[in-house]
Amino acid sequence: MKVQLNIRLYDHARDARSFAALNYRTFRDSIPQVEFVDDEDFRRHHAWLLKQFAPHDPRKATVFVAEIDDVYAGHCWLGQQTDFFTRRVDPWIFDLSVVPEFQEQGIARALHDAVEEHARKHGAKLIGLQVMAHNQGAAEMYEKFGYTQRAFSLKKHL
Repeated sequence: MKVQLNIRLYDHARDARSFAALNYRTFRDSIPQVEFVDDEDFRRHHAWLLKQFAPHDPRKATVFVAEIDDVYAGHCWLGQQTDFFTRRVDPWIFDLSVVPEFQEQGIARALHDAVEEHARKHGAKLIGLQVMAHNQGAAEMYEKFGYTQRAFSLKKHL
């Protein structure tokens, strides 16, 4: 039996719980171990992120959802970021996540392609994102999608 992949726009009533759970796990896993954040503090911060960057508000974000046979399989959350140097506002991928059991099936590529087409259709000339240094798998995936490094973010423990 062939698996049916569907990419569609986010529906807050239908997707909020699955979106928040997968986004929480992705963001939580993105924090390097040396920068441990208490779970209660992180939950508060995650709630603030969802409110601030409003995946449910089409004036602030566009979210594409991947479903396989009507099961939530992942999402790509596209917002906007003001460039620190140029002050240009560009589309920015806040989160591209696929549920672990659905990974390695081309879903991330399908979600990314939908977001890229959406950005082009709305006049964007480039799209950005950030990958944590320890997330080599994501960095390699984005390089396959055509991204190149633009900057390095550095930290020093005192």
